[in-house]
Amino acid sequence: MSEAIKRGVDNALKRYVDYLSNNVELVTAVESWMKTLSYLVAGRISKSHSTVIAELMYSSSSLFTLFNDYMLRKRHGLHTLQGAGARRLKIALSCLEAVEVFIEIAARRYADPNIKWILIFCVELLKTIGRFVLQLKYKSGLRYFPLINRLNRKAIHMDGVEERTDDSQSSNNQSYYTLPHSGRQIKSVNTGVASAPVSVGKTVLDKGQMVGEALHNLQPLIHLGTEACFGAESWKPWIASIITDFASLGILKQSHYRYSKNENSEMVRRKFILWMYLLRSPCYDRVTKQRLLRLLSVFQSIPGLRFIAGSIVAYLPEWQKTYFYTWNS
Repeated sequence: MSEAIKRGVDNALKRYVDYLSNNVELVTAVESWMKTLSYLVAGRISKSHSTVIAELMYSSSSLFTLFNDYMLRKRHGLHTLQGAGARRLKIALSCLEAVEVFIEIAARRYADPNIKWILIFCVELLKTIGRFVLQLKYKSGLRYFPLINRLNRKAIHMDGVEERTDDSQSSNNQSYYTLPHSGRQIKSVNTGVASAPVSVGKTVLDKGQMVGEALHNLQPLIHLGTEACFGAESWKPWIASIITDFASLGILKQSHYRYSKNENSEMVRRKFILWMYLLRSPCYDRVTKQRLLRLLSVFQSIPGLRFIAGSIVAYLPEWQKTYFYTWNS
């Protein structure tokens, strides 16, 4: 009986993957519509449940996209040369990140506040453990956001191949194509000794960089721990968190290694995220809020910006109540 069920599931999955490969644009449009519908649902049905249902739809869309990208990569032999263990861990962490906001909002709506914070801590603890495993065991280098990049489906749909970089060969700056059926790798003709030396892989972190990356991974737990000790209204969790982020960036910037293009982009993203501290309590409540609302009220008087500014004003309270919106890094 179990074998028959397994064969049935395998056959159904194979048929779906065949359909997915032949209708990439349609499935991509469905994913986009699922996300769009989640925005339309918010506030359109029972107010007590609309936010939860909308976030459930959004999380489902993100998981659906991850699943489809995974199946397409598997079908066309486009998995990177990184080990299967690291790949599975990245998929698990990506799935957790896709549902974390839904978990928080559902807990806030249907459970005790203490349960909500316990769940938030558990999610952050699992993410931190996973990130340290990637850093220490799999030598993954700097952690990118997102952990798994969106698949270039147009390239697959048109050519059946996708250009990518072999992390294990990053020191030689060699780009490869992977043939979809044989899995054979062919060096890109754009790679040669005459090319400008551009690092596109990942850096093997030295001890100093490991400390900087460890601080970045620990920042959520440091913030939650100090908030549990001193309360959400205290400046101490906010200060401890921003010091951790600045220390992490400072240590990583002192490295003598030349970061790759992707790693430099990640460093820029982390610097930009520092501006988010202006929107994180208690700084937001005591410093930023009134100034931001006055600025938005000016925009609301401008016809072309009225709707956008009004939507931001209406959504800010809900956004501020959600930890994974304001404190995610």
